[in-house]
Amino acid sequence: MPRKTELWVIGIFVAVVVLGTIVAAVTSGGTTTASTQFVSTTVPALTSADWSRGNTAAAVSVTEYGDFQCPACGAYEPIMQQLTKDFGSSVRFAFRNYPLYQIHQDAMMSAQAAEAAGLQGKYWEMHDLLYAKQNEWSLEAANTVTAKFFDGYARSLGLDVAKFDTDINSAGVKAKIQKDMASGDAAKVDHTPTFFVNLQQIPNPANYADFKAAIEAALSTTTAQ
Repeated sequence: MPRKTELWVIGIFVAVVVLGTIVAAVTSGGTTTASTQFVSTTVPALTSADWSRGNTAAAVSVTEYGDFQCPACGAYEPIMQQLTKDFGSSVRFAFRNYPLYQIHQDAMMSAQAAEAAGLQGKYWEMHDLLYAKQNEWSLEAANTVTAKFFDGYARSLGLDVAKFDTDINSAGVKAKIQKDMASGDAAKVDHTPTFFVNLQQIPNPANYADFKAAIEAALSTTTAQ
């Protein structure tokens, strides 16, 4: 499939999934409903404690608050991967945990799995794997998902599985996730994914082209994060 056609298809898929997620949240009375009137907020500056890739010294940043079990986050992931390839030399891409544990039974454990992998230097590898295999593990009970799926993912990444199993439930891992969530709460994040360019929240782009335009606009200015 030509690249332009592929990105167009991805964009349509994202729009459909995001709309479905919002409708589901509204009808279920959940706390993840995006406001009908967009109000931009800001988040704390990125630090060395944040997981980021691309150009980590870049003046322009894109920060995602995401949930590994969230279907909309999974739908956006190909766009994020493409943006990282296209702008990785000039933009810092960061991910902060915002697990919607109230509606996604494995959201917290999957966030802990990524953080535990990060303690062995494989955060982004686990991040990517969790999204790539989201349909495989996301229906498993929280108390068995690690043994049935995440341990296998850790093994495939060459991790020390015994250490991974210890770290996944460690106080440090849980504290890191809570810190991410607290920063999201302070910025009134109420849905996933939520995106910030140079720490300023943007409406979720409908497709790759819209997201690309937002990044290019930021790059055209001298505003640093």
